Amino acid sequence: MEPLFIQNTILSIVLGFLIGLQREMHIIYSQKDRDFGGTRTFAIISLLGFLSGWINKIFPYTLIVFTIMFSLMLIVAYVVNSINASHKGTTTEFAAMVVFIIGAILNFYTPIAAVFLTIIIMFLLNLKEQIQDYEKSLTKQDFGAAIFFLLMTFVILPILPNRPIDPYGLINLYKIWVMVVVVAGISFFGYVAIKLLKAKNGIIAAGIFGGLISSTAVAMSMARKIHENGFLAKNLATAIMLASSVMIIRIGLILFTFNSNLAKIIIAPLLIGLIAGLGYILFVYSKIDKDQNISSEIEFKNPYDFKEALFMGVVFGFVLALVELTDRYSGSYGVYAISFLSGISDVDAITLSLSSLSNNGLNLEVAYVAVIIALVSNTIAKLGLVFFLGNKTIFKEVLIYYFISIGSLVVSSILLN
Repeated sequence: MEPLFIQNTILSIVLGFLIGLQREMHIIYSQKDRDFGGTRTFAIISLLGFLSGWINKIFPYTLIVFTIMFSLMLIVAYVVNSINASHKGTTTEFAAMVVFIIGAILNFYTPIAAVFLTIIIMFLLNLKEQIQDYEKSLTKQDFGAAIFFLLMTFVILPILPNRPIDPYGLINLYKIWVMVVVVAGISFFGYVAIKLLKAKNGIIAAGIFGGLISSTAVAMSMARKIHENGFLAKNLATAIMLASSVMIIRIGLILFTFNSNLAKIIIAPLLIGLIAGLGYILFVYSKIDKDQNISSEIEFKNPYDFKEALFMGVVFGFVLALVELTDRYSGSYGVYAISFLSGISDVDAITLSLSSLSNNGLNLEVAYVAVIIALVSNTIAKLGLVFFLGNKTIFKEVLIYYFISIGSLVVSSILLN
């Protein structure tokens, strides 16, 4: 008898046994009645699949016949079990069908393929409770937004003209929509993460993933909460500081996506500012009371909501056109002024505009300085929000962080320029 036959026979039994064990454990922990089969049944199913494929090499079409017969058997088993069950799912039956196929695959591919599929199936089968929690966290509107993301990426974007549509050469709908897709994609990741991880129970998670959406929103929310939770000033300040650190990472991602040349010359200051800021965050975090529970729930708008995406596109287009006109008629100082003003409300639009325009005529050095100015402007705006909405305690913590993080970023950008 061939060693390979013995090896695959044993492997088919083991793989079926593992998936069957997962089904057994699910029945035990969910306190349900057994409805189909357990470890031994799944082991035999996998072995049946393997033997069907092995015999198929001698007698063609054997695998097809056995597959059809097994499928019919699963249908009959499902119907019979459904008669006495008030609520009957199909997961176990589908899992059994996949186990049969995994056994058969051992005849046509390397064993690692069957092992890989087994791991994937076990992972998916074990996700039921987590998926049910996620379904409670995400709304119908969130799902609709995800569909809109696919629409705007794979339907709207390809049909937009990749050329200026105005006589002044300022408005390129394709480039603007690419900006919307990328930035909204980063924000949407943070939005979904907060929903799924239930960041209202984790101040750190709120800071990290909130920073992917809007560090300004995090600063506003945490500053307001200080009046209800005055003794947790360091906790709230940590969330603001983390969101601001993530903003630096976010800017780096945007720059690398749209202008690698600009990203390469600005990456060193960004990293220095990021590392310096994270060092201070670790220092503060080591002194806070981690056992304190605090609501860190922040109201964020879904970035893939149609109105939000459309507004984002209008803002990006306006800032892009404004920066280009300013560069044409006012030179670098005009660009710096626009960067400072634009950075007060949002750093994404000006960063994207500078990245795009420095690929098409804007001096790279001017874009480099303008990005730093926008960062400083945005930092000043957030400091102002914390000062007016919070109190002296949280303002002091955030001020020290910005002095260390953004201060080292600015100094290094000057020295390395």
